[in-house]
Parts: sequence; structure tokens; C-alpha cells
Amino acid sequence: MILNANLPRLIEIARGAGRVLDVGGWYRPLRLATHAMDLQPHATRRLEEALDPGEPERVTAETWTVHDACLAPWPYPDKYFDFVFCSHLLEDVRDPLLVCREMSRVAKAGYVETPSRLREIYCKQRGFRLRRAFGGMPEIGFHHHRWFVEPGWLGPEGGARLLFTAKTAALYLDPAMYLTRAEVGRKLTEAESGLGLFWEGGIEAEERFVDLPEDYRAFKRLALAGLRR
Repeated sequence: MILNANLPRLIEIARGAGRVLDVGGWYRPLRLATHAMDLQPHATRRLEEALDPGEPERVTAETWTVHDACLAPWPYPDKYFDFVFCSHLLEDVRDPLLVCREMSRVAKAGYVETPSRLREIYCKQRGFRLRRAFGGMPEIGFHHHRWFVEPGWLGPEGGARLLFTAKTAALYLDPAMYLTRAEVGRKLTEAESGLGLFWEGGIEAEERFVDLPEDYRAFKRLALAGLRR
């Protein structure tokens, strides 16, 4: 997780829930989850990097399911879980919309977290120009991620919604599309670096189909103006 400020609330909810599913629970697992689903097997889980190391582990080999999150249906009944936890998975997978639909189907409530779109266009290394000139292109955001993720708005009634925009190699081609540490003048804060969303009932997801280069440039302009306030 990036948003450690959300951990106390997450742990409190998970402690009080009868069934908790950790989607993608192999790396940095939630010990309070009662079930987990991941492509990797239970025996190889990274338990030493658990998010809640002081808690008893509730997942067992029997409640660990090896399954591709982008294949529906997941092997659980509707609303089987009281809570579902999905941290730093949606930005990676090929079909995050399907993952959101399945989370909404199998769980009554949940928490999702991804890097913010701002963090995905930010290079945290100092000396960007020198590094680019002599050592190759520094990493901008996280090079292996497929999606920018942003919060959406469902109108006055509220609700949980995520917007997904394809993250492509075009980001590296034009300085007008990404942010350097010199431009910002500092590191990003925790709150600026992550997107965390608690939801109940369901979570909606939508892919944005836009002119990607123009959208990338427009996002940087708005982001930089906000950071300079």
C-alpha cells in the first residue's frame, strides 16, 4: 500500500468481518483476510511482507484460490464476502473493469488502492536531464503498469467509480506529458501518490477512450498547476 493512513480503518473493518477476500494476495498480503485469490500458490505467499504483521493469519491452503482475476466468474457465490481488499492490482491487469464487476458481485463492501495518476507521470529521481542524457531514460511512474486510474463522480447520490485510461509508451516521448522532480520542486506526498477508495454495495468502472497524447498533456498541465498552488 501507498496510503498507510488508511491501514487503521482497513484493519478495523477486516477484524469485524466474517469473510474477507484478498484479491492478488500473494505480495504484501492481508493476514486478516479469510480467503485469497492469486495466480501464485499459497505456499509461496510473501507473508514476511504482510500489511498487518501483528494480526493472526486467517487464510489457509483450503481458502486460497489460484485463479486469474481477469477470468469471470470468480469461483465464489454472489455477495459471499463481507469485504474485499484489492491493493495495487487494478493498474496492472488486462481487464480492470471485469475485476471491479466481480468484486461488486462477490462482496458487499471493499477497499481498492492504486497509484494515483499523478504518481504515474512523476519521476522521483533527481537530475532527470543528466540521467536522460548520459544514463538512459529514468523511470516515470511505474513502467510495468497498464492503466492510469482516477476517481469518477456519480452525481449527487454519490457512489464509487473508477476511471481507467491506457498508459502507453507515448508518455516517455514528450516532456509535456510527464513531471520531473525539478518541475515540482519536491517529492509527492503520500496522499498525492495514491488513490484509495472504500466502497459499499458495488464499485463501477469505466475505460476512457480519448486522444491519448492530448489527454496526457492536458493532465500534466492541470496537475502541475495544482501542485504549484
